[in-house]
Amino acid sequence: MDIPIKLVSNSDELELCIDQLSSKAEIAFDLEFDKNYYRFGFNLCLIQVFDGETCYLVDPLSRKLNISEIFPVLENRNITKICFSVDEDLRLLHSIGCFPMNLHDIDIASRLLNYPAMSLTNLLIEVLDTDPGESSQRSNWYTRPLTKKQISYAANDVLHLPELKKTLKSMAAGKPAESWIKEENRLLETLDYSNIANNHIIKEKDKREFNEVEWHIYKKLVTWRHDLARKYNKPDFQLINKQSLATLAKNASSGVEWQSMTGIYKKIKTSQYANQVNSLLKDGRNEANDLGLSESQPAQKPLTREEHRKIISDKKAISEHRKVFFDPVKNKIAEVYGAETANFVLSNRTIADIITGQYGQLENYKKELFYRCAAELGLDTSAVSDLLT
Repeated sequence: MDIPIKLVSNSDELELCIDQLSSKAEIAFDLEFDKNYYRFGFNLCLIQVFDGETCYLVDPLSRKLNISEIFPVLENRNITKICFSVDEDLRLLHSIGCFPMNLHDIDIASRLLNYPAMSLTNLLIEVLDTDPGESSQRSNWYTRPLTKKQISYAANDVLHLPELKKTLKSMAAGKPAESWIKEENRLLETLDYSNIANNHIIKEKDKREFNEVEWHIYKKLVTWRHDLARKYNKPDFQLINKQSLATLAKNASSGVEWQSMTGIYKKIKTSQYANQVNSLLKDGRNEANDLGLSESQPAQKPLTREEHRKIISDKKAISEHRKVFFDPVKNKIAEVYGAETANFVLSNRTIADIITGQYGQLENYKKELFYRCAAELGLDTSAVSDLLT
């Protein structure tokens, strides 16, 4: 049976769509977005929703509708929202004021049923023997009208989710994974990405190639580029590439030929922007001098003795706790529930974060599972009990 696909691009169409979705107990949804690839920023380009009968492709870029009007549907606790690997979608939705509730993430369910981490396409092939077709993930989702290929890809991202949920749910029925999946999905509602910056323009790892003065100037240039990228609605890297910024920072005193430099957007290769850059370089050097920064000292400082001791201590603790407790427990989980489930429940990153106190509140099912497996193995948990609170 062919599923009708409806493009929603005006307020009347959106109102009808919302009326239909609001009457359903379960819907599947996904987003298409651009994150500093074609344009500036992290931007919503399409919302796909499937209610079991019709697939709606809602256009947030249309000026003839207000996309926030669909938010109450996604936030309605009485409607189950089926999704796949929803974390990045939540980061975007939270940033625009939408906080979806009653989520069922297929990726979580599949991992706790011992499937390896994989794309939705591969999971559909593995579980349902269904190939949704060629990916358009790197497509330009700002394109209007959408191409037939984009429409097909976007729809296929949600059309198979209800069947996939039903199949995985039957696999989990009566097994511990059934309650684990529910707990993990409930925890999705506690996430809040609304105050997290989605554009990290200055990266500490870049310090390695600069001295103190150069790093100060480089940071000023990165901030200036970011503001300029916003103005031109282009990703930062398309306006001026990283290597060109580094060249400017490293040659602040001798100057550079702005118009002859490579890796710079042609529309800003003007005398106006050359003057701005020269002023930035001059101001940066003056500020660095006032701050007492050095051209002979690296921007990235070596670890202090205390920091070094802390790292060595953490590594020792991780190694010891892994050997006597976490690795045996993880192996037990793998033996009973499968290696992929064990990797999801107790990844290497999770183990390290638990031991070093960076994990936060441990999930109840994980805590219960750890203690049960440890008891079966005859392990003394007293040394790690504080870590598992």
